[in-house]
This record gives sequence, structure tokens and C-alpha cells, in this order.
Amino acid sequence: MNRSLSIAAIAALAFGAFGTASASAGTFPSIEFQNFYLSYRYVPQNVQPGENNGHAVPANEINLSYANGWTYGSNFFSLDFEQFSKGDPSVSISSTPNLGSSEFYGVFRTTLSGNKITGTDKFAFGPIADVGLRLGADYDVQNDTFGSYKRLAVAGPQFDIAMPKGFWNVSLEVSHEWDTNGFAEPGPSTSFSPTAELETAWLYPFQIGPVPLVFTGFANVIGPKGKGYAGDFYHKTEILLHPKILVDVGSLVGYTPGKLMAGVGYEYWFNKFGSTKPPLQGTQQHSVFFEVGYNFD
Repeated sequence: MNRSLSIAAIAALAFGAFGTASASAGTFPSIEFQNFYLSYRYVPQNVQPGENNGHAVPANEINLSYANGWTYGSNFFSLDFEQFSKGDPSVSISSTPNLGSSEFYGVFRTTLSGNKITGTDKFAFGPIADVGLRLGADYDVQNDTFGSYKRLAVAGPQFDIAMPKGFWNVSLEVSHEWDTNGFAEPGPSTSFSPTAELETAWLYPFQIGPVPLVFTGFANVIGPKGKGYAGDFYHKTEILLHPKILVDVGSLVGYTPGKLMAGVGYEYWFNKFGSTKPPLQGTQQHSVFFEVGYNFD
């Protein structure tokens, strides 16, 4: 992927195409479907590079996600609030000595669909159901020693894979990250080199006997992003896998199907945040996690 490709230029082309198609179609944009999902996760083996001598600490996580499909594409929001144990302590002035750190992580992605914008199926071929343009951003803040204040911008094509049910999409993007590093330079922001990123997400419902299940999750592969500042170490390829299997508990107990979900997943994080061992401990994360959630359609 060409790293010199301008995210601003991509966005301008995308919204130019959107505006042209919208005017020609004469259709007022509307929401086709939407879903809110509120969940709680317990991650017993969470690690933070450079913290707690690389030892894992438990984390309690609450997530609120929202997805919709509309006339010309789709949108996705995810808000995570994570509370860590005292093994990853907070450095906030107002915190108690034994209180673990807290983290807020927000994700936004929007995709403009080639088929929807053109009103055709020209962007469907072979196993590809649609091709769109994906734009998005991440925002993260945490009050531990590292003191993350991450901002990330992404842009690139998204490919929707044809599925008999559920969905599967794969995005190939240019990403640019800004962050901080409290270990070395508290205060100033760092700017990493733009790099290539692959993002994929999926959801596939299936059934084993009388038990309705969903296999869902996401995976990210982020290319080497160099050094954030002159004294930083080189950040290498980062891989995050987050698959899970959820049981439709509501269906089993006579409640509304597809609402109350519970299950188990596995999170694998290689070179977490692009960090490596050495120089930092705690850069590889392996953890089973447990989740319960509720769908608000």
C-alpha cells in the first residue's frame, strides 16, 4: 500500500462521489437498520507493556457499540471503559494508592458502499459482495504511568465478503497514529509514521442442536510505524485477534431471541501497541475472556 496516499484526498473523493450519487438518485438518506449492544467483559490476563514487570492483571470492561446501515453505506461506533486491578496503578492525583488505572477507548468507522452509491451491483464480483470506502478514527486515554493519549486516523477500501448469513468484511487501510509515552516524555505528543493496516470483522450465526450460537469478533494487523520521537524505540508489526462465541441465552430460557447473549472469547495481542520484548516486558497478551451482553434493536 502506498504510504504517501493522502487521507484527506481519499475523503474528498469519497464525499464528492457521495454527493454526485445522492443528487442523481434524488433519494433522501435514511436508516435501514440499527443495533445497540451493551456488554460486560472480564479479561483475567491483561498485560500492559512496561507496567507491572510484564505480569498480567485482571481487567473489567464495559462496552457500548452501535451499528447501522443507511442509504449509502454503514456506520459503527464502539466505546470501551476498562478498569484494571492495582497491578497497573493509576497515577491520577485524586486516586487512592491501591486503585488500578482506568481507560477509555473509542472507535468510529464509516463506510461508503460502491453498490449503494451507484445503485448497481458493479462492485460485486466473485466472492466479493461489495466494495466501499472506509474512513475512521480511534481515541484513547488512560491514567497509568504510560499515560496513553492515542489518536488514530484510517482510510482505505473495504471488501464485503459474500456470506449465506451474517457478515464478514476486510479493510486495507492507511493509518496514522499520534500518542504519548509517559515513561520517556510526559506531556508532548508523538507522531508515528503512516503505515498499512488490515482490519477485519465478522458475525456468523449457527446452531448446535437446540443451542443458537454466534461466532463473532475482529482482528487487526498494523504495520511497523517507526519511532514516535527521536529517543523512542522502533515499533514493529502489531497483531490483535479477538474472536468469541456467544450463546443466545434468551432463546434457551423463553425470552426474546437475539437479545441476551453470553459466552467466551480469546484475545491474542502480539507486539502490543507495536512494542517488543526487549526493550519492554508485557508485549504479548494471551487471555480467555468472559462476556455477557444485551442487544437493543
